[in-house]
Amino acid sequence: MARVADTLQPYAYPPEAHRRRHGPSGYAHYREYLPWLEDEFSFRCVYCLKRMVWAPTDIWTIDHLISRDDAPEGECDYENLVFACQFCNSRKGPNHVPDPCQVGYGACLRVESDGTITPLNKSGRRLEKVLRRNHTWQVQERQKMIRLLAIVAEHDEMEFERLMRFPSELPDLGRMKPPLNRRPEGVSQSWFAKRQRGELPKLY
Repeated sequence: MARVADTLQPYAYPPEAHRRRHGPSGYAHYREYLPWLEDEFSFRCVYCLKRMVWAPTDIWTIDHLISRDDAPEGECDYENLVFACQFCNSRKGPNHVPDPCQVGYGACLRVESDGTITPLNKSGRRLEKVLRRNHTWQVQERQKMIRLLAIVAEHDEMEFERLMRFPSELPDLGRMKPPLNRRPEGVSQSWFAKRQRGELPKLY
């Protein structure tokens, strides 16, 4: 399992911009998009990469890339919504940060083995500043998780798999009927649909 732990990097930001698979629209309230966004961003905070399986009792939220105050017309625009933990959502507030669907965060930020964050460009410096990614508390949390994963990978295969797998309950997007869906083909590529076909990765 140690080799697997070396290849699965829980804090490795995607090198390329995220390409949205889903396109629901027409819901009366933005919170109705939550299951779509959970699946869209693989059940982890787009900003800090914390996974739902690590903190199932936490509050998970929808962040507006452009705040509702700045663009009230974008309150229910799926393209303006991302999946985030409550801490990152609160930290970001009304500030603007690079859109992960326009910029690959892996080209902007690098997480070091000691848990610190190295900004790689102007966008990375913006993300680090707004989200305070090098705040002592955040660095300590990443250090703790990095050490924990290394230990369980070596000594407890089942626990390592639990920490690096998808949530046991995945939203069945096929049962959801948004008023409109600009990308209906995305439902067949949802993680629930992949699990039904036996294509869900054991770890990610």
